[in-house]
Amino acid sequence: MDASSLMSRWDRSAAFAVYLATFFFGAWWAANGLIQGLFRVIAPERYPATLLAEIPVEHGAGIASAVAETVTVRSDALSPGTVWMLAGADIVQAVTIAAVLVGSGLVLERILRGKPFHRIVRPAVLLAACGLAFGSLLTQGVRGLGQMMAASELDDAVPGLVTGFTFDILPVVAGFGLLALAYVIAAGMRLQRDTEGLV
Repeated sequence: MDASSLMSRWDRSAAFAVYLATFFFGAWWAANGLIQGLFRVIAPERYPATLLAEIPVEHGAGIASAVAETVTVRSDALSPGTVWMLAGADIVQAVTIAAVLVGSGLVLERILRGKPFHRIVRPAVLLAACGLAFGSLLTQGVRGLGQMMAASELDDAVPGLVTGFTFDILPVVAGFGLLALAYVIAAGMRLQRDTEGLV
């Protein structure tokens, strides 16, 4: 029996819609990040940097306190090293998105062909997983360093800036979850090979 026949028409339509959405949205996001990173070096004042802050905000009655915890700045006063660090984060993020896009696209393409345990699936999942886990780690690290450098340089111009950055652990956890999935797929492929011709 052709494995593709195990999927209903609606399942195949849904998978194809996800495939197209993943490709176009991912390609746009990656290209946008790459372009932003390159042009940030040319005209850094046109592209924002979000920095941590502790700036009191005026408030009315009934509000005990109000503090702005982030500030978005555009400045041409940043040093070349800081600009390159922020641009590097944009470029690393674009490469990360591209890796996840290619990996997930290959998996969806094989699902549409009715071959979910094709030999290309495990490397594709590994590509997406490593991109998500290690790419997000590198992106957040490089961007965080750039944000800290920018906060230090702009502290006199923007009082209340905090030299630090936030870290989102969710993409890293998701990436390692996909790595575990890759080994499950490998076990499924071995089981499929071992049972071929038995039924």
